[in-house]
Amino acid sequence: MRHCDDEVLAALALGEPVDASDAAHVDSCETCAREVAELRELQGTLVDAGTVGPLVAPPDGVWEGIDARVAAEDEADDPSVVPLTAGRRPRRVPDRTFAGWVVGAAAAVGVVIGGAVVALALRDSGPEQSLVATAELADLATEEDAGTALVERRDDGTEVLVIDTAYVPAAEGSLEVWLIDPDVVGMVSLGFLTGDHAEFEIPAGYDVASFPIVDISVEPADGDPTHSGDSITRGILEG
Repeated sequence: MRHCDDEVLAALALGEPVDASDAAHVDSCETCAREVAELRELQGTLVDAGTVGPLVAPPDGVWEGIDARVAAEDEADDPSVVPLTAGRRPRRVPDRTFAGWVVGAAAAVGVVIGGAVVALALRDSGPEQSLVATAELADLATEEDAGTALVERRDDGTEVLVIDTAYVPAAEGSLEVWLIDPDVVGMVSLGFLTGDHAEFEIPAGYDVASFPIVDISVEPADGDPTHSGDSITRGILEG
């Protein structure tokens, strides 16, 4: 049996008009009727919780994360799990704002939709982070834009330098990433750049306010751990 799409179920939950054949199907289908009832209950819960705001689409990957979580639980033979895509084609819902709002709002209050714990799906995407500082990187030879750097603080208190730049391997040596103080005297090496995107955990005790210069240098394989003096990219972190 082909069940109704999520768009139809969301419309019915909101009391919006739908095709007569879809309405008849929900009246006779226990699975679809249950999903509509859950959406209506969820709507009431979110309104009571004061989470209703502008209707927005969910972040990219939310539906995939939910379906993956449900599939994993379903494989474990959990009889309480009802896959979101059971008996229907996989899909995203770009045009129905209600369905997107339900996913985003339910994640905020940890409500279960169709057996999938949305909060767990979102949590699996990684630790929560807050932005500490950002920097525009520049090519020191041409003074042209060379990407960005930013510092994020994770929920465990650690700080991470995130670099996005056009990576070009050095002909002689490796590209090393540094944090340097304003006097260009104190500095700490964070590691080596090996691609366009890189993340480096900042050692405890190093405050980016005191070491605001992001520096990328060419370091020869000579066994000397100090800065070579051959910087190619630089930027200043600002909070």
